Amino acid sequence: QRILEAAATEFAHRGFAAAGVDRIAARAHLNKAMIYYHFHGKQDLYRVVLRTVFSAMGDLLHNITTSTVTPAEKLDQFVAAFVREGQARPHFAPIILREVAEGGRRLDEETYTLMFRIVRSMTSIIEEGTAAGQFGAVDPFLLYLTTVWPVMVYLATEPIRRTIARVAHLDAARIEPDRFIRHLQTLNRRAVGAPDTGSHVR
Repeated sequence: QRILEAAATEFAHRGFAAAGVDRIAARAHLNKAMIYYHFHGKQDLYRVVLRTVFSAMGDLLHNITTSTVTPAEKLDQFVAAFVREGQARPHFAPIILREVAEGGRRLDEETYTLMFRIVRSMTSIIEEGTAAGQFGAVDPFLLYLTTVWPVMVYLATEPIRRTIARVAHLDAARIEPDRFIRHLQTLNRRAVGAPDTGSHVR
């Protein structure tokens, strides 16, 4: 766990290419040999970091899809859970955005399979709402894209948002997570044609 946490921080700050096993070992307060004992190398370690996140998020979101609340409430909870989990793992968004910029060339099939569990959670919510006549026609995958990627950008740009708010003299409350979550929940309810109760956020 110490190695994974140290590696996540190093990959988030420097990217895969510039990340060093020596620095990861130093962050973890371990001998570098211990990293190679537990992992085959830097790429294996990188993939395990991502798989750990995707697995945890996949479990969390799957639990939402199997709950007894309405599909619209599940959609709200999906947004809130994704943002909250991303906040709890500050390394996640920077790593993923770097990987996207580089074409995902270090992701393997196992990692993609875990990533797809998140997509499937969104898809099942939309399919349930549509089948129940509570949602209108909407492409689940496109809704997934327009939900998840704004969240990733939001999470990764926290320092930039703070600076913009200060320079532009914006009320800091306008960029707080709860307000962002509520905004995205409202947009998603409009996209699927579900009533907007105005409460949202969990």
